[in-house]
Amino acid sequence: MAIHYRLVQNKIKSDRNYGKYYAHTVKQGEISLEEIERMIETNCSAKASDVRLVLRELFDTVRHYMQNGYVVDLKEMGKLSISVKSVCVDSPKEFRRDRHITGFKCNYTPHGERYKPSDGALAGHIRRGLLEECEAIEAPSSSKAK
Repeated sequence: MAIHYRLVQNKIKSDRNYGKYYAHTVKQGEISLEEIERMIETNCSAKASDVRLVLRELFDTVRHYMQNGYVVDLKEMGKLSISVKSVCVDSPKEFRRDRHITGFKCNYTPHGERYKPSDGALAGHIRRGLLEECEAIEAPSSSKAK
């Protein structure tokens, strides 16, 4: 499997890269929870209903901890947390929670490990398990949008 892309021209006149081309990801569709359940069911001894039960409980538990200020570490899947969105004020005395907090954001950080100094040019960069063996290929011309 591979990530499909197509070349798109930058049409934002104020951008320094105006007129240049860049790779734009072409999504292959959307996978439902039911399809994931069936795939897991074929790969192990758990039934789709068992998978649904565990995933539902995982969601409820993750939400509970995130909404109580915890970073939830799901190992190879990565980490989830909630952060506050707010407007700026000139001094702490001016800040009012009801007026200046504008919402919340869900943060996701894929699991990663830093390359060692002995890894040469990669030293200091982060290796992300979700991206290993990922390949990019140009999408067939029928996928190109105009």
